[in-house]
Amino acid sequence: MEETMHESELVQYWSAKERQEGIQQGERIRALEDILEVLELRLQLDAASLFKPRLEAIDDLQLLKQLLRAAILADSPEDFQKVLDQGSQGI
Repeated sequence: MEETMHESELVQYWSAKERQEGIQQGERIRALEDILEVLELRLQLDAASLFKPRLEAIDDLQLLKQLLRAAILADSPEDFQKVLDQGSQGI
């Protein structure tokens, strides 16, 4: 009985952990989509495709949120490139 309870607790733990990881992955994907859409709308149509490979390599959700703000404020692809270079130095 005790062993079954322990197994049940492990299953609950891993289920919760997997659920949290799924949520974080969904937030990451949404952040990437938002950044690419803003770049496409604000700058140039090809700006999104230019930055897409580097952005897809970023797993840090906080950095992606900062990059979304930078994309909104950027007046040119070069402006966004500077922020991306600064932010991705830790990657």
